[in-house]
Amino acid sequence: MKKTKKDDSIFELYAHEYDLMTCAAGRRAHHEQEVAAMVDRFKPESVLDAGCATGMTAALFAERGIRAVGIDRSSNMLKEARRKYGDTSLPVEFRLAHFEKLPKLLHGKFDLVACLANSISGIGTLSRLRQSLKNFYAVLKPGGHLVLQLLNFAAIKENTLYPIKTTNHSGLIYQRFSERRGNRFYVYVTRSDLNAKPPGLKVFRHEFDRFTVDEMIRAMKFSDFRGVRKYGDLFLEKTFSAKSRDVVITGRRPD
Repeated sequence: MKKTKKDDSIFELYAHEYDLMTCAAGRRAHHEQEVAAMVDRFKPESVLDAGCATGMTAALFAERGIRAVGIDRSSNMLKEARRKYGDTSLPVEFRLAHFEKLPKLLHGKFDLVACLANSISGIGTLSRLRQSLKNFYAVLKPGGHLVLQLLNFAAIKENTLYPIKTTNHSGLIYQRFSERRGNRFYVYVTRSDLNAKPPGLKVFRHEFDRFTVDEMIRAMKFSDFRGVRKYGDLFLEKTFSAKSRDVVITGRRPD
């Protein structure tokens, strides 16, 4: 199977189905609580949602009166985000941008950068991770915070397929699963359309470097973040341990 390119990524080709694929409606209430926990902890007035996809996280911040900017490298994801929230009165906007090439006009504009749900994994390599974290540091105001999340971190065992989610929406079936091989991480997605004649099946693979917790922390410290801490969830209450499924790492730009 060939390596997936940006233009044949399932997230680009089927951005209009992303909310179905990820059960966005079912996740919203829980994620609203996670956003509330971050707001209570960091008290931001402005937030950069790095890897915003179709915009739910940015919109949840905006619903609390916090100015939010969502960025993504997928133009089709941004199209969906603007379709959903562009005609609302929420203080939110969406821009096309790459983590490793953030425009200077964003420098020093945000109290919080939230890079959630494995968005940082999509950067691909350790060198791009370091550059991305430098850029996140640059867009923060002095005293601002960064929140990084890696999902299913401890659950994915070496050379074992790990099922993530299966969704079925009136015959449109998505199956997602992951695999770890050494320092490489793979995400597979199948899309079955039982309503098509004949029924259709497409398989996608996305391949990344697998960042360890220690690599993430070293990269944050290399980018001059201070007070780096790790947690087991986005409520920032559960202490991270070897048994934690997810990892959330936070850091602060000094005053």
